[in-house]
Amino acid sequence: MAQAGAAVLALVLGGAACASVLGPDPALEKAAPAAFPFAEWNALLSKYVDGEGRVDYQALKANASDSQKFERVFAAVAATGPRTHPERFPTQEAKLAYYLDAYNICVWKNVLTRLPKLTNVDKEKASFFFFTKFVVDGKPINLKDLESDVIRPTFKDGRVHMALNCASGGCPKLPRYAFTPKRVDEQLGREARIFCNERRNVDWDPASHTVRLSHIFDWYKDDFGKEPAKVIGWINSYRAPSAQIPLDAKIVYVDYDWTLNDVHLLKR
Repeated sequence: MAQAGAAVLALVLGGAACASVLGPDPALEKAAPAAFPFAEWNALLSKYVDGEGRVDYQALKANASDSQKFERVFAAVAATGPRTHPERFPTQEAKLAYYLDAYNICVWKNVLTRLPKLTNVDKEKASFFFFTKFVVDGKPINLKDLESDVIRPTFKDGRVHMALNCASGGCPKLPRYAFTPKRVDEQLGREARIFCNERRNVDWDPASHTVRLSHIFDWYKDDFGKEPAKVIGWINSYRAPSAQIPLDAKIVYVDYDWTLNDVHLLKR
């Protein structure tokens, strides 16, 4: 998940020709299974993501077998998808699960190729989100366009922002499971409830009638109702009756933590 300011956008437009494609091994892409490997991705997440949504990237890189498994999953993102193989993704749920997982898989690839240098995503924001492309569903695309040009307009569901993980401390905690066609609606509801009830994302102070919110609710406010009262109403729909926030509360956005979500770096 990324939101760039005017300076970054100008940099991107001026340096578009510098973009590179981080593609999969051609042999692995050719050998990719017909069905998307949700189970394999799920196994990697459950093994390398902790209860706080942090990833042990070093352990993954050190495990040759699992590193190869990840490369096969990454190759599957390139080899299949709703555009090139619509028959394999017949429902909106199947399409949504694919794109959510594809985004998070590409983020992992992005991180793994930048270690050990990468410790803070903000320091490499333009390269991370704009200049590096990945083959998704047979087409090169960067993370920003995958989110804003494909996922957001296709599904029009604010909950996707609780699932797309940009490998930073300010992101929603990365779940230890893959999004799957049969469970994606339930999973998104779960992640939205978690995010909207974490104090680091939504911190209501009755004394000052102020709610401190994650910048995600600012950067993507159009997906949550746009107007402040509607954004708060969206948040309230995932909070208990006893934890409701007045719709006229003053909103303050907290600084975003761009620390890499590495288990050895990010403190929760």
